[in-house]
Amino acid sequence: MFFNGRVPSNLRVAYYYDSFGGILYGLFFGFTIYFFTIVARTIGATDTQIALLSMAPFIAALFTFYWSHHSSRRKKMPFLVKVKGIARGLLLFMFLTVNPWLFVIFVILFWFFEMAGSPAYTGIMKDIYPTEHRGKAMGYVRVEMSLTAILATFIGGYFLNISPQSYRWVFPLGAAFGLLSLVSFRKIEVKSDRQIKADNKRFSFLKAIHIFQEDKSFFQYQLIAFLAGFGWLSTLPLYPIFVVDVLHISKAMLGTVGALFSLFWAISYLFWGKYIDKRGPLKTRYLAMLLFSFVSLFYFLASRFPEVGLWLIFMAAVFFGLGTGGGELSRFNYMTRIATEDMVQSYWGIDFTLMGIRGVLAPFVGIGLKKWLGMGGAFMLAFLLTFGGFVLMALFAKKQSQVAFKS
Repeated sequence: MFFNGRVPSNLRVAYYYDSFGGILYGLFFGFTIYFFTIVARTIGATDTQIALLSMAPFIAALFTFYWSHHSSRRKKMPFLVKVKGIARGLLLFMFLTVNPWLFVIFVILFWFFEMAGSPAYTGIMKDIYPTEHRGKAMGYVRVEMSLTAILATFIGGYFLNISPQSYRWVFPLGAAFGLLSLVSFRKIEVKSDRQIKADNKRFSFLKAIHIFQEDKSFFQYQLIAFLAGFGWLSTLPLYPIFVVDVLHISKAMLGTVGALFSLFWAISYLFWGKYIDKRGPLKTRYLAMLLFSFVSLFYFLASRFPEVGLWLIFMAAVFFGLGTGGGELSRFNYMTRIATEDMVQSYWGIDFTLMGIRGVLAPFVGIGLKKWLGMGGAFMLAFLLTFGGFVLMALFAKKQSQVAFKS
């Protein structure tokens, strides 16, 4: 919306609705998703319930290959609006969640349906933005979305502080913004939807094996991504434990850390979007892995030099923010470049399903590593795995540099 002049004229209508939808999604995120675990704790959720909430997006991601089968055989936009509409519509009824278990159930159901639309979304991005402008256009949308989300979290936090029960009206308010974002997004014309004919072909996980057999490069890419991603995700549950229990950083200072991450997260989209269009998604992918690896390294150093621990955590937040934008955009753009129109949703479904597997397993491994190697040892192992992924992805990118992407 605010970057309309930087987008080619033939893409501006689609970009406008995508952008406006992104701004509304930022409001939705800032009023709801950001506060899921915080509110749950406030109303008495146990450690187990908090763990379930943290794992919910990854559990939902396990089903994305299944959803890709269904969405690829239907018109993408109506399918996306339907499943994401169900997800966000559920949050309109958060006033009914009078105890922690009901709250957890609603959030898990939200993620189940919200993730169901992700393969269709990837297909839509491939359809509406040509390869040479996709990274930049998606980056602009995410700058607007993230800045709006930052503002919304401050407003949402103020509203939620009114009383422990404020979420029962704040979350439905946020859900309304989420539904309005779909109203804007659905106005985008998806040309490939005109040619879709529904069929009743049965779902089979064997299709994933067939895709890997046919596309060896995609298989190699996923192996490397799994290695780096597993290392990175293994320490995610350790970060909050470390900063609170070891460094004793105050909540106010943690808010500063969060704001620093959000600022560089938003800024990164401006850079990475253009960078992907010029240099390609694979180079962006391995640079993002490098940035992520340094997050674990900074935490390791903080465990060894606690007297400067806060400054190292600040550095980690900067690198985390910069890496997040690059990691997200490079994944989207790599899938949309290597996969043909009829296969892009299946490719994304495989990618997200594998992310779900490592997202469910890796945190438990990280907790085990903490007991075995200590906090610092777990951080160092995560650094080595993620940095190893960076090296392998750089070699893979070099190997693929002469291979033409499918259109």
